[in-house]
Amino acid sequence: MIVKMYFQKNISLAFCILLLGLFPAFSLPTLQAMLLFMVLGIAVCFRRIDRAAFDQIVIYRNFAFTQFALFFLLNALVFEVQEGSRDHYRTIAIESWSVTIFCLGVLALWLQLNSPSDVKQALIRWLPVGLTASFLVATAVYIWGNQGPRIVVFTSGALFPPLWFLVLTMCSFAWFSEMSPWHKIWRLALLFMAGVMVIYGSARLLLLAWIFSGAILAVWLSLGAEPSQRKRALFVTCLCVTLAAGGIIVVDSFAGGYLFTRMSSFRTVDFTYDSISAQFLRLKLWNASLSIIADNPWLGIGKSNERLAIEQELGWDKWFRAHQTYLSYLIAGGVPALISGLILQSPVLAFLNSKKRSALFPAFLGLGFVITMNCLTDSVFQSAVNVQGFMAALLVFLRASDSNRTALSRTP
Repeated sequence: MIVKMYFQKNISLAFCILLLGLFPAFSLPTLQAMLLFMVLGIAVCFRRIDRAAFDQIVIYRNFAFTQFALFFLLNALVFEVQEGSRDHYRTIAIESWSVTIFCLGVLALWLQLNSPSDVKQALIRWLPVGLTASFLVATAVYIWGNQGPRIVVFTSGALFPPLWFLVLTMCSFAWFSEMSPWHKIWRLALLFMAGVMVIYGSARLLLLAWIFSGAILAVWLSLGAEPSQRKRALFVTCLCVTLAAGGIIVVDSFAGGYLFTRMSSFRTVDFTYDSISAQFLRLKLWNASLSIIADNPWLGIGKSNERLAIEQELGWDKWFRAHQTYLSYLIAGGVPALISGLILQSPVLAFLNSKKRSALFPAFLGLGFVITMNCLTDSVFQSAVNVQGFMAALLVFLRASDSNRTALSRTP
């Protein structure tokens, strides 16, 4: 009976981690499937659940997500939808944040029922499988699909697949020194795939994130090598990154050079506001957002009214967000919303703890550095799906990181 329960529990864990790797290609359906497997996993272990299990989920990392979801649920309930806006934005927000709170409870309890070491091993084994499958699906859509030069695969936008593929690829390098040679090679292949995914989405700013995070990763990998092997490790790592970058250029050229054509458009900029904003429309959006924030700095105007306010400020017949996460917070709920958003991201700093940094720095690189870079140019956490994906990835890796703490506590 115990063996059967262990088998069923680990099947649930393996499927959830595999689905997390599929998130860049399939978005919301993977989260829904993960929720189903988590509920099934909890049902299998239901008799073992006691009050202590619930007490142990009352920790800061869960609080950070709870307060954020509650804040924006209240924001949707309190702020009326302004005339001219779209009423369904408010309805969607109320449903999304209510579901997020429920999912957080299920996720936190499910993680508590799985040992940190089991979660860690599942991440090492199954996350790259899911990511590789995501890449193959995206490649098939890019080659044989009809989505054009910027594919969305089965998600809501062209930036979604490359962003989350890069984030999870960086995270997959955690515990790199403990991996077999085969898994190490697989991780380097995933880094190349992440660059190709950037081409599939023609994501200029994500290309910069890939370059910067790849360079930082190369330095981290070399520092993790034996002192006598560091120069060699740095050379090999830099060579792999260089070859990957060269491969990206070749792939883009075969794809018509669409990404680098977009990148080269910046060479015509003469560094005036009009010239830069003509090529980089986000500057106009940020300028309009700052005007809205200046009129409502403390409490904002409500998340459901952000797009209408920007449309009225610019006079465009388009419904844009601020395209900057922290400006979107200020528009939605003023300074309190910004504080809530910063608390949401703060648990990622746990990966920089001196006892975890040597193994888990790549998790910070993905869920901290890459996410924050994208937050500076896009309204990432204004989407409940992005929040839920970030929540699932961060809490799973934090639970796995507890295995390091457990091992240390057992050391005499």
